[in-house]
Amino acid sequence: MDFAISGVHLNPLYLAGVGFVVGILGGFFGVGGSFIAGPALFAAGVPMNFVVGTDLAHIVGKSIVAAKKHRALGNVDFKLGLIMVVGTIAGVEAGAQIVQHLKRLAKADVVIACAFVVVLVADVSLHRLGKLADAPDATQRAAQSPAGAGAPGARSATPPSSRSWRKPCMHSTCRR
Repeated sequence: MDFAISGVHLNPLYLAGVGFVVGILGGFFGVGGSFIAGPALFAAGVPMNFVVGTDLAHIVGKSIVAAKKHRALGNVDFKLGLIMVVGTIAGVEAGAQIVQHLKRLAKADVVIACAFVVVLVADVSLHRLGKLADAPDATQRAAQSPAGAGAPGARSATPPSSRSWRKPCMHSTCRR
């Protein structure tokens, strides 16, 4: 199928498949899915500036459907979300202006692709740091150990699979 605005020809089944995967991720994890949809569109030959704009339009539809479902389940804090929208509006405007500037310099594809990789690496790194920060230290392990706590090689009474980890708290009221 031809898409005149972006100047590409794509198989609609490919697009529906990408949308399906993104929908599952949105409903299950609450993510926008750009980390899948963006690269999938770019790999199919869509220019990066159209990848960004088209993916944002796609996310609007997915977000409305997912938010309605989560609202029905009682999982939506409108006050929190509306406050975040204020920053999002400013950020989207700044991002769109930067993309247009990069497009004029003929550097949009390279810069956006590199920024995307940096964001993914940073996200993975922060998750790994969160796991390390929440790992019990030697004192905590000894306190959780059965008799003989503190002995060399003593193991935690809590099996590794039942320990949970949390993302690093970024809220000013968090207490550790």
